Amino acid sequence: MGALIATLALIATPAGAQVVRDGLMPRAPLMITPIVSGILLCNAGNENTELKTLEQIEEWCAKNGQNNDLAATNLLNQLEPGGPSGKVQLGYTLLVPLLELYEQRVGRWEISPAKIDKYLRVISVIGRPVVVYLMGDHYDSSSRLSQELAQDPQNLLSFSTGPVPTSRYIGHGIIPFTLRTDETIPVNHYRFGALRAVAKQLKALDEKTRSHIVAVTLAGELHHMYPDFENGVGEFDDIKVTDYSAASQQEFRDWLKHKYDTVERLNQKLGFRFARFADIEAPSRDIRKTGLDSFAQHYDAYAAGKLPMFGWLWDPNQKIQKISLYVDGKLRGPVDQGLGRMDVYRAKSEVTSPNTGFRGMIDFRAMPVGKHVAQIVAQSNGKPYLLGEREFVIVPKDQSSTASAPAPERLTGLEEASQIPGVEHWLDRPKALQDVYYNPMAREWNQFRAHQVNQMLSHFYRVARAEGLPAELLYSHQIVAETNGTWNPVLFASDESVSNTTPWRNGINQYGASPFAFEYLKKKHIRGYGVPEFNPLQGKTPEVARDAFVQHYQAGAKFVSPFFLSVVPARLRAPDDKRHFDIAPDNANDGADKLYDTLQWFVRK
Repeated sequence: MGALIATLALIATPAGAQVVRDGLMPRAPLMITPIVSGILLCNAGNENTELKTLEQIEEWCAKNGQNNDLAATNLLNQLEPGGPSGKVQLGYTLLVPLLELYEQRVGRWEISPAKIDKYLRVISVIGRPVVVYLMGDHYDSSSRLSQELAQDPQNLLSFSTGPVPTSRYIGHGIIPFTLRTDETIPVNHYRFGALRAVAKQLKALDEKTRSHIVAVTLAGELHHMYPDFENGVGEFDDIKVTDYSAASQQEFRDWLKHKYDTVERLNQKLGFRFARFADIEAPSRDIRKTGLDSFAQHYDAYAAGKLPMFGWLWDPNQKIQKISLYVDGKLRGPVDQGLGRMDVYRAKSEVTSPNTGFRGMIDFRAMPVGKHVAQIVAQSNGKPYLLGEREFVIVPKDQSSTASAPAPERLTGLEEASQIPGVEHWLDRPKALQDVYYNPMAREWNQFRAHQVNQMLSHFYRVARAEGLPAELLYSHQIVAETNGTWNPVLFASDESVSNTTPWRNGINQYGASPFAFEYLKKKHIRGYGVPEFNPLQGKTPEVARDAFVQHYQAGAKFVSPFFLSVVPARLRAPDDKRHFDIAPDNANDGADKLYDTLQWFVRK
């Protein structure tokens, strides 16, 4: 599902490693566990053209005793004949939507052990390695129960203007369920009730069936919401974030009280004059557009004190050795490179890799007010070249004039990087003379929002452990916005949930082809990991998919789950279905056909 949000991938070689396509170093087997759409469909039901919906096929298969002849079994056996063996073993991911496990009885929603069994019996029927994906996030939206819960605002995240509306992403419903963990909230009562019930039935499976389970991924992509779910991931100029519900704001005040103990200490540290914690509200007003009662109310993409500077660089002949960020003529440090830029990859035929993004981060919290200059400088054969330059203005909180501030220093006499043969580049942000305002309360608000994401994932983990699921099997199922060159991580507030200090093991969804992702794992000191959703999206250079699988093997991934294979009959596809991410021999979109070939090649290693 988070699959549905494109552009992350780990396809770069870790430092010091070599790509080996024809042989694999010794290690525990890597499980390749694709998500299979239509996992409950049987062969005979798929061939019955009188059946017009997935539900009809599932019901027909059950009624006619065909559930032991699943279409998914045939598909997996075609990819890896003879069953799983060797250094790379083929399994699958079993997606279990938690809110679909209820049925209505006498006006009440009650858990259905039969519905749980319908999913879990697949494990013994297919008899291959399986990742059990217990989905309980905003993608768990298809059931009658989830639709009913969507009508109650207490179940939803909220913008400062009110509850976030439901939406769609590539045809799939999105319900912005709360990140609060209180189980008296109806949606939490149901999703954690279902989690407990599934965990109990998983634990009750016979030993042979349980032995097929290589991982259990929790919840799905947990993150905060923003407008225009499908297209709004790169918004910076006019952001709206969550969660401003009354209960969430009270939790924010409680979090501040726990952190600072007294309001006097908070005022001393942050520079405000609150009389009591009850007077604090989460910042939500843009000072450029709305009057403020207190500067603590200001909020925008940069209010926490960080200004990203990013663009793309196409350097196929590797003429550039490194790029660095300078502010006011002084070196600030290296710039992250190799970020995903699928937009550039798709728009420019000569660009054969989406690994073109770069980003530097300007921390302006301690900088003086007034105009400043940021420069991205490339080094080529020992000579500096200008890759991009922007002036920006730090504005006082009273919005007084900065005309008397001294003019900033800058590096001068630099040739443009476009003078280097074969190099193309572009600087996207910040916009010219971007004005920025640092509000310490906005920093606190972003940290609290990240805390909410972590708390929800922690609650999923604690419930799973309390029901006896082994800690070594429990993985997150997270998206990492930071590896996408144009995305705004502030909108998601989720990157801190990927860490080497979490009790759960890290599962990171990866799309596109960002070599920075390995650097990200290195920076976070993460060793073991899983990839709950994966798709290189590489049509121009299909060999990249081979490198991606091998490099995951070398990096020690426990499992990699390509998104996605399908056994849904073609007759059931919607007329406007563009088959995004559908890995199949007859789908050339973003190299899906080549990925199918690569998958088949790899699992026979």
